[in-house]
Amino acid sequence: MKHTIRGKYTLVITGLIGVLIVVLCLMNSLYMERYYISEKIDTMKETYSQVNLILTEGSVDDENTRYSIGKICENGNTSALLYVDGAWLTVGYENRLEQQMYSLLLGQLGDDVQLLESADEYMIYQGYDSKLNTSYLLYIGFLDEGGPCFLRSSLTSLKESAVIATRFTWIIGTVLIVISIFLGSIISRQISGPITRLSHIADRMAHMDFSVRYEGKETDEIGLLGNSMNYMAQELENRINELRRANEQLQRDIREKVKVDEMRKEFISNVSHELKTPIALIQGYAEGLLDGISEDPESMSYYCEVIVDEAGKMNQLVRKLLTLNQIESGINRVELVDFDLTSLVKGVLHSFAIMVQQKNIEVEFDSSKKVTIRADEFMMEEVVRNYISNAINHIDGERRIAVEILQTPEKTRFSVFNTGQPIPEGELNNVWQKFYKVDKARTREYGGSGIGLSIVKAVMDSHKGTCGVYNTEDGVCFWFELKRLELPAVVTAVPQAVKPQERKFQERKFQERKSVQKRGGKESRKDTNFLFF
Repeated sequence: MKHTIRGKYTLVITGLIGVLIVVLCLMNSLYMERYYISEKIDTMKETYSQVNLILTEGSVDDENTRYSIGKICENGNTSALLYVDGAWLTVGYENRLEQQMYSLLLGQLGDDVQLLESADEYMIYQGYDSKLNTSYLLYIGFLDEGGPCFLRSSLTSLKESAVIATRFTWIIGTVLIVISIFLGSIISRQISGPITRLSHIADRMAHMDFSVRYEGKETDEIGLLGNSMNYMAQELENRINELRRANEQLQRDIREKVKVDEMRKEFISNVSHELKTPIALIQGYAEGLLDGISEDPESMSYYCEVIVDEAGKMNQLVRKLLTLNQIESGINRVELVDFDLTSLVKGVLHSFAIMVQQKNIEVEFDSSKKVTIRADEFMMEEVVRNYISNAINHIDGERRIAVEILQTPEKTRFSVFNTGQPIPEGELNNVWQKFYKVDKARTREYGGSGIGLSIVKAVMDSHKGTCGVYNTEDGVCFWFELKRLELPAVVTAVPQAVKPQERKFQERKFQERKSVQKRGGKESRKDTNFLFF
């Protein structure tokens, strides 16, 4: 208890009151008599002044004058002997005043009488009257009327009064000390309570709990301290949250870096795997031709066709990787132009006419309505081509493909549906990854590399669009959505950082596809598997 603030405050308050009581008792013993005499002297001076004023303004023969003098002397506890108009006027102890007057005239006041104060107009003595057994003060002066004035005032037993006053002070002091202990405990509790709460708040803050707040209503220093601690807790909580978010971001960055490293390793592994088979075939058949395994022209032609076919697959893989890298790295910037999506889709379908006819596929597409969008025409063609190619390669069942374009005031939606085996639900989100193949054995049959859908995702991200896939009862549907832009068409030039040979390659590739579309269009006129309506 004594080591707590509450105990210290209680001891301080109690000790202070005790010291004050001791000092009061000492003052009573040492200075009470002097103070009492000083006050008596002042009273006698005041009595003399009032009596002198009354006698100056009135006559001693007047009953009211004598009454006033008697009243003043009674209030001052003073006896008076006055010589006025040739006669003596006495108030109080007449005989004792006359005796002291005669003793003064004869110079016989006695050794027990001492002079306290003197001036030209008065003298004040203190003496002891053995007959009355009391001390007294004697004032001797002269009135304005010329007569002498004797004033006498008795002094009570000062020493006995001081002892009684001191004893009473100790009694009262003891009671006050008990009360001070009780009040000190209450006051110290009021003072130490907020400090204790602040201590608990600081302890919780030390244990990283910054949600605690000081709720006191004080406006003094403790209130200021509480507000400062609340501000500090809020700031620390904000900083800790920032550090926590930064740490979480760092953890995410680390995980992302690990993921990127893993993806890089997987990418190298996938590219190596994709190139390993065609390279092995090209090497094998080329060595066979060099060794002259067969001189049959038909066999040699077959060997050459295999080499060309595998080289084409490698070329297609490298081109798709180059396209994907250019889109993801931002080298191949988006060039926004207005064009008819219906015409673009129709041209892509014509380019696949032979494959559609060979696989006996029924394609449904409404080409009667013109749908204008604002996007990069080259990239959109790549997306449409990948969707349709993917649908053709995975066709099964009724062997039907449905291409649909829906346009609202806010967006344009393009979808390609094909009948066939559904994609496992757990694999739907993985189809956009590079080199991901649901059925690797079947993908190899048509030369798929697992990059086409990754290109679709990159193109949609560059256009701030969305894409997705979902299963139906009898097949799979891929889709993408683009927001409709109301601003004038803006063509963003390719940055200067693009190498000239890369730009020439892009332009040559675009022209090749346009020529393929034209050739496909001529051949598809004989195809009856397209249902354009």
